[in-house]
Amino acid sequence: MGNVNYRIDDRLIHGQVITAWTRYYKLEKIIIVDDQVAVDPIQRQIIKAVAPPNIVVDVLSVKDGYEAIVNASEAQTSTLVLVKGPKALLSLLEMGIDIKEVIIGGMQFISGRKQITRTVSVTPEEAEEFWKLHEKGVELAIQLVPTERRSQLVTMLSKIFPRGGQ
Repeated sequence: MGNVNYRIDDRLIHGQVITAWTRYYKLEKIIIVDDQVAVDPIQRQIIKAVAPPNIVVDVLSVKDGYEAIVNASEAQTSTLVLVKGPKALLSLLEMGIDIKEVIIGGMQFISGRKQITRTVSVTPEEAEEFWKLHEKGVELAIQLVPTERRSQLVTMLSKIFPRGGQ
């Protein structure tokens, strides 16, 4: 199977992804998996406009993302799967995608979210989804850029959303 990496960043494609992560992973492809963005022509157009010209970018629903990830893996294409939050990854995992590790970049503080770190805030529902990913053996690491030291999300999550409640 090919080299497919997974990242949560609610900004999707932005400076850090374009510069640091594309070089670090030597990316050939970025697959954005998000049911809402996939059907929004304006967001799709903006994403395609800011993407590096030498990298193929697909913006797909979870269902279509599954097929694209399988194809990229089989083709040995260096790929980054980008999602806004844990729900899409949990769905992909339940569909049969093998996810070993997820790098969490940023989940902005908005109403209903509690701050876990300076760059990661989650709702109780997202916390539960992270716990489910963790229980299925997925490593969850917070790392903005490749040169930064990784922090384990579960360690920080357990302080604010201990397993089994808030």
